[in-house]
Amino acid sequence: MGTSARTMGISVTDVDTTQQLPLGFEYHEPASGDDLGEKVWVYVYNDEGATNFTEGTVVMRDAATATYDAVLSTAAVPAIRILGVAQHTIAFGSYGFVLKKGIGEVQANDTAEDQANDPLVTEGTAGRADVMGAGEEHCVFAFSTENAAALAGALMTCWINCPG
Repeated sequence: MGTSARTMGISVTDVDTTQQLPLGFEYHEPASGDDLGEKVWVYVYNDEGATNFTEGTVVMRDAATATYDAVLSTAAVPAIRILGVAQHTIAFGSYGFVLKKGIGEVQANDTAEDQANDPLVTEGTAGRADVMGAGEEHCVFAFSTENAAALAGALMTCWINCPG
């Protein structure tokens, strides 16, 4: 079973303007022959005013809500609010899955290329991540396995672990 499995009626890559599953529904994608382990996906609604979630953007629970209405993360957000990281485009006003736990891609905030083997927090540009700074320990949601290219918004492969 991979991302193309349809045991729940839809695939984790399906995006629709009509809700197909309950918000917060989690799909556990079993480990496969790639030796990267299990992935956990969570079903969310893109509530970010006319902005699409693109591959690698970090999303958090919308302000003052208990639902899985997601918006782009802002700087230094406590990890408990982070829902996951988009691994494909989810258009504004649409429903889809974001990666809550497992190996995936995250957008870098800066061009420093210094992320390998470091814990990551949300920083600067909405939906992007950077290396944890002093006093940001409560904001860690991922650990980078590589440096991103010297380009803001470049993707880096990370171990993602979002408690939100």
